Amino acid sequence: MLQRVLAGFVRLEGVEQAMLIDDTGQLLASVGEEGILPPFEEAVEMIHVAQETGHALGLGQVYEVWSEGDKRMILDVAAPNRIAVLSGEGGRLARWRHALDRDRRILATTPRM
Repeated sequence: MLQRVLAGFVRLEGVEQAMLIDDTGQLLASVGEEGILPPFEEAVEMIHVAQETGHALGLGQVYEVWSEGDKRMILDVAAPNRIAVLSGEGGRLARWRHALDRDRRILATTPRM
């Protein structure tokens, strides 16, 4: 089921990689173009920096991070121990986010492999 959900994200315009990471920074699942490594380390670093910044400034918890530029990435904290990551080039980030919202329950309740 998880692989099917992640594969659905890759069918969105611009999405090249879809990943699910746990709260310890371990990759649980990934779907993307064959032969291309997902930007896993960048995603883990981005969520850690966002969480540290939110804590240091007293802003509260981080629920999502958007990164725009030539390369794009959305990190969505579906549950405290499940972080969904979509990355690629082009496409509309708002559509990516809508797709993540639609499948949030599945992403949040996926058992640890």
